Amino acid sequence: MTITVRRLTVLLAMLVAVTPLAIDMYLPAMQMMATDLETPIHRVELSVSGFLLGFAMGQISGGSLSDRWGRKPAVALGLGIFAFTSIALIWVDTIESLLVLRVIQAIGGGIAVVNSSAVVRDLYSGKDMARILSMIAMVMMTAPLLAPMLGAFLATVGGWRLIFAALAGYAILVGILFLWHVPESNKRDAKSPGMIAAYLRIVRHRQAMAYILVLSFAFSGMFAFITAAPFTYLEHFGVGVEIFPFLFGANIITMMLFNRINVRLLSRCSPNTLMTAGVCVQCVAGAGLLVASMADAPLWSVVVCNMLFVGVLGLIAANATASCLQFFPDISASANAVIGVVEFCMGALVGLMWARMHDGTLVPIASVMFGCALLALFSFFVIGSKQRLQPEPISSSIQS
Repeated sequence: MTITVRRLTVLLAMLVAVTPLAIDMYLPAMQMMATDLETPIHRVELSVSGFLLGFAMGQISGGSLSDRWGRKPAVALGLGIFAFTSIALIWVDTIESLLVLRVIQAIGGGIAVVNSSAVVRDLYSGKDMARILSMIAMVMMTAPLLAPMLGAFLATVGGWRLIFAALAGYAILVGILFLWHVPESNKRDAKSPGMIAAYLRIVRHRQAMAYILVLSFAFSGMFAFITAAPFTYLEHFGVGVEIFPFLFGANIITMMLFNRINVRLLSRCSPNTLMTAGVCVQCVAGAGLLVASMADAPLWSVVVCNMLFVGVLGLIAANATASCLQFFPDISASANAVIGVVEFCMGALVGLMWARMHDGTLVPIASVMFGCALLALFSFFVIGSKQRLQPEPISSSIQS
């Protein structure tokens, strides 16, 4: 069975989109949820950190399962758990049950989504892999761009519980399409090393872990922004719920632009060079955000800094991921799981850190985001500049 590059890109993007949809769709409804569940909004915001932790747990188990038994069984299991828990979330009536079910929902999402980059690694390598990952990211970015708007619409029409019904339906749809159209790309069956052996091999690889840290710190700054976005825009600046999706979507449009730039520049520049540029720009944007926060600058300046900070992940994510996976062609799902675990655990901790530092101003969140960017830059210098990605022939199972 063969599949075209375009169809594979779209289907893998739909699979990856499970994560931003689950995180971003209910952001505009957080105030409504807090009122309905009779709890402060910052407790509802903790469900974002809970989701990130659960997602990391799902990836660490899903990666090993996928390498040993195949991509399609892991995707089916993960999306099944995600859909079932999404239905259960429709009926929650306490903040405690919301937090617990969000963690379980995220575990299912992690088991499924960890297979996306693994499928790409099964079929591509080197710059080809980085290019395909960027293409997937560009398609997938429509999810976080539209998610807040869709969430605001569903919450207005049928209440916040309708959002979780929509997530359940989406997971079922993606599962059917993936199992129907995407061929099994893992031909190693049960010959892969055991879970512990595979993960030890990855975490002991210093250069690979340095790439993982770059990616994780860069993404942690974005997760901090996502966690604090409702406070920043809805409460601090007092914008309306109908305006929030546009302010949030501006970051996604910027990221799509940088992803497009990344695809074009990969023909002339190495993934390392582009990743370095992205991390440096993120540091500059983080510094600007901190200055704007301390000076109590107007809304537009904060929006611009956030757009640049989040947007340059388009230069960082695909290149760091491809550089790391290049070391592990035989256990790519496990390597992708380690990326996800470190990335999402760090993101959850950063969100919790901001919650503890929260003082009613934007200075704590700006400090956290700037600190994450600086740590990403520091991690890159641990890598060194000797790694060079060498593209290999594309598998014949893929047609352009």
